[in-house]
Amino acid sequence: LHGRTIAVTRARPQASALAARLHELGATVVEAPAIRTRSLEAQLPDLAGYDLVCVSSPNGAHALFERLGAAGLDARTLAGCMVAAVGPGTAGALGEHGIRADLVPERAVAEGLVEALAHLDVHRALVVRALEGRDVLPDALRARGAEVDLLALYETVAEPLGEETARAAAGADYVTFTSASTVRFFLAATGALDGPRIASIGPATSAALREAGLEPDVEADPHTPNGLIAALLADVQR
Repeated sequence: LHGRTIAVTRARPQASALAARLHELGATVVEAPAIRTRSLEAQLPDLAGYDLVCVSSPNGAHALFERLGAAGLDARTLAGCMVAAVGPGTAGALGEHGIRADLVPERAVAEGLVEALAHLDVHRALVVRALEGRDVLPDALRARGAEVDLLALYETVAEPLGEETARAAAGADYVTFTSASTVRFFLAATGALDGPRIASIGPATSAALREAGLEPDVEADPHTPNGLIAALLADVQR
C-alpha cells in the first residue's frame, strides 16, 4: 500500500488497530472517525432465562460485560446459554471476557447468523446490540417461533469532523467504511464523495452506500477488518 492514502471512518477506539495495520503496509492513513458510541441505560435481564444469547458487535460484547461487572457478575452468568457471535471480531471480544462463542457464522453479517442458527431449536433468545441495530436476526428468530428480547446497551452517534480532516479524507485514494452508520454520518459531515475509491466491509455497509447513491469499488470477503485490508491489497495490485 506504499504511496496510497487511505481514510478510516470507524470509531476512534476501533480505528487504531486498522490504522496501525495499514501503516505497517506502507499506507498514509487519514483517521476520520465519523461515529462514536454512547452507553445507554438498560436493565440487565436474568440471563439464565435464555437458551440463546446473540451478540451483534464487539462494542456489544464489551458493553455487556461492563454491565455484568457493575452488577458483580462475570462470565459464569452465561454458563447455561448458547452464545452466538455475529462474526470473528465479536467472538474475539467475547474471548477477552472469558467466553468462547458457541456459534460464529462463516459470513459476518446478521443474515449469516440467521443461516447458522437455522438447525437449532431456540425457545427464548436475547439479542445484545446497538439501539439502531437491524431487525434481521430478531425477526427471523420470531418467525421460527422463538421469544426474543432485545438488549440495546449503546447507540451510535455522529463524531464531528473538522474541515481539515474532512478535506484530507475526501482527497484520499480510498475511503473505508465499516458499518452503515459510518456511511450515514461521514456523508452527513462531508457531503458528496467524489474521487476516492470506496471500500466497504460487507453487504450491509454496501447497501447503505448504494442508498446514498455511491457504488463501492471494493467489498471485503470475509467481512472483517482483515478481510477489508486483503481486499484493498487486491484492488491495488489490480
